Amino acid sequence: MRATLQSRVRRLEARSQQARQSVLQIGLLRQLPDDYVGERHVVVVKRKPTVTPNWETCEFEERPGPEPPGRHEDACRVYMTEDDMNL
Repeated sequence: MRATLQSRVRRLEARSQQARQSVLQIGLLRQLPDDYVGERHVVVVKRKPTVTPNWETCEFEERPGPEPPGRHEDACRVYMTEDDMNL
């Protein structure tokens, strides 16, 4: 019984370590108009996995209003605008 419990704890710890790995998301951000005033949040519109683990190419979009509750993702995001792409 004790060995089974230890084995189970090891498996759960390994699974929780995998869940904590962050994903790097890089992509183009479509922004709200410059004259928009108010709170805004960013959502992922499209995701494309790459051959590199924990790396995704995405398309992002700004949306009006606050971020919905419970929508926080554990990802590191790098946004590029069309102006950034033209530099």
